[in-house]
Amino acid sequence: MVLAPVLGVVSYYVTRNLGSETPHAAEAGQSYQLVGKPNCRRNGGICELKNGDFELKIRIDSLGDDQLQLVLSSVFPLDGVKLALVDSEAGEEQPEDMQAMSDDGLLWTLGLTRPDPESDRLRLVASASRSLYFGDVSLKFTAD
Repeated sequence: MVLAPVLGVVSYYVTRNLGSETPHAAEAGQSYQLVGKPNCRRNGGICELKNGDFELKIRIDSLGDDQLQLVLSSVFPLDGVKLALVDSEAGEEQPEDMQAMSDDGLLWTLGLTRPDPESDRLRLVASASRSLYFGDVSLKFTAD
């Protein structure tokens, strides 16, 4: 009875240490995929994308009946951000450059026409320290 729990704990640590990927720092010139957190899949006006310590937060502000403002905040200073809306019927729009709201590169904004939260997707690429971070998320978080 004593041996089973001990073997269980030992096998857990051995499996975790041998089977898990060790995190590493981003390398200049490389690309890294951002994963959307669960809040990107439900309405609420906020979507967070993450890869390790690198995290982007997208907030939606309504500017009227048909206009939205995306506000992107970053944990690390960004050199630039490009966004593209993907419409399920019309295809992908041309990527647009977000505008920096501050000199430190932590806040970015872009105005756009209200998308269809059920079918449209948002694709983005952010540049930081000569590395690229890309993500693709549903726009369900923009639903009212």
